[in-house]
Amino acid sequence: MALQCARYPLGSCGTPTHGSLLLLLLSLSWVLHSRAQTADTGQGVMSLWLQRTSQDLSWQRPELTVILRRALRGTEKKACPPGREVHVVDEDLIFYKEWELEACVDGALLAKQMDRVNALPFTYQQLNIFKQKLDQLYPQGYPESLIQSLSYFFLEVTPENIHKWNVTSLETVKSLLKVSKGRKVDAQVAALIARYVVVGGQLDKATLDMLSSFHPAYLCSLSPEQLSSVQQDVVWAIRPQDLDTCRPLQMDVLYPKAHIAFQNMSGSEYFARIKPFLGGASTEDLRALIRQNISMDMATFKKLRKEALLPMTIAEVQKLLGPNLAGLKVEEGNSPVRDWLLRQRQDDLDSLGLGLHVGIPNGYLVLDLNVREAFSGALHLPGPGPALLAMIPALLLALIQN
Repeated sequence: MALQCARYPLGSCGTPTHGSLLLLLLSLSWVLHSRAQTADTGQGVMSLWLQRTSQDLSWQRPELTVILRRALRGTEKKACPPGREVHVVDEDLIFYKEWELEACVDGALLAKQMDRVNALPFTYQQLNIFKQKLDQLYPQGYPESLIQSLSYFFLEVTPENIHKWNVTSLETVKSLLKVSKGRKVDAQVAALIARYVVVGGQLDKATLDMLSSFHPAYLCSLSPEQLSSVQQDVVWAIRPQDLDTCRPLQMDVLYPKAHIAFQNMSGSEYFARIKPFLGGASTEDLRALIRQNISMDMATFKKLRKEALLPMTIAEVQKLLGPNLAGLKVEEGNSPVRDWLLRQRQDDLDSLGLGLHVGIPNGYLVLDLNVREAFSGALHLPGPGPALLAMIPALLLALIQN
């Protein structure tokens, strides 16, 4: 079949689509060969290919040459037409084509006249071109002078932009929160608060009240003192991912709030709600879950406070994890599971049948340093001597009984 087709002019074999595809493949082969041999010039490989194609193959596919020339024009950066240079942001820009805005508008002009940008009814596409201009002008982040004048243009920026900013003015934060209200830019708001707090900024009550109208993706940027003023309706809106970067001290504040908010629930419904907050739960809170026959997944178990987990017995952990107990083996090298395992007797761990071998060897005496410190602090022993040696048996007996 291939030999028969070769006898006819290129493009006549099969359907026109097949002929065009064959021509494209042959042309592509030429382009790859030319790229290896030809240095990069102002016209580039595309121009060289177009010139050769128009000279050698235009008699076979004239419409292909037209299409390729149009594609080439689309890749060229167009210059600003004479008389279309922009020296002021005014109503005339609304009627500029997108390529004219790209060619004729300067980023420095936009930054200087941001108030005019916000005052005119530009389309989303036009505003996006303006944003690209500013991003090119300030690749390391907008200066605070520009941030202060952004106003509604703040709705066009991304969290990636904001994480480059240096925001030190609370008034700037308030003004941007005001224009963002009801606009579904929660990620941008969270990034703004994070940037303000990271440089030492303090949020007042008025700002915290404004934040309550946004989705609480900003919570982990607040201090424990600021979190204490978070209202119950905000707690109900929290998603698990909103707490991913919260520190233990923050979870210590948020957990009691969540416990109160969900206290009228029970069983699996309560656990589903309280689970993201369990990083702030106490030992007694965990034991309360056991009494409700809750089975905790290992992902949640790993986020528990070490101080809350250490006092729990093997039987309690076994009930708490339920069918997920085997996860202890997977996490035996990671905190807080490792810390808890190291405090358990090896014979007790063996009873779980999980192959855990990090417990206290059988027959070893476990000394509780807290008890020893309590004795030494109460007796104010001066150091080794007859009196101390005489009390060693009593101390050992107390430690064993404890």
